[in-house]
Amino acid sequence: MFLIYGLLALDPVATIKLWLTVLAIQMFGGLLAFMMERENPLPLLWMPLQQLAYRQLMYGVLIKSLGTALAGARLKWQKLKRVGDFGGPRRP
Repeated sequence: MFLIYGLLALDPVATIKLWLTVLAIQMFGGLLAFMMERENPLPLLWMPLQQLAYRQLMYGVLIKSLGTALAGARLKWQKLKRVGDFGGPRRP
């Protein structure tokens, strides 16, 4: 949201530079973590999309949760009904 605000209301070039700087710092931290775990860093290519889409979705969930909590609404635990079994060996 701040990216859009910066592009529309502030200097777009400075906004893009700052966003890319933050993204580069996050990519560096992610790359370091992947290297320490000896994992393939290919999933880091999704990080810009995560910044633009997934994070906004999570902010929406957070705002909705805060609204529900402030309104005092009680939510029940959702529990799955068990049906059948997975076909494994039974214990006596």
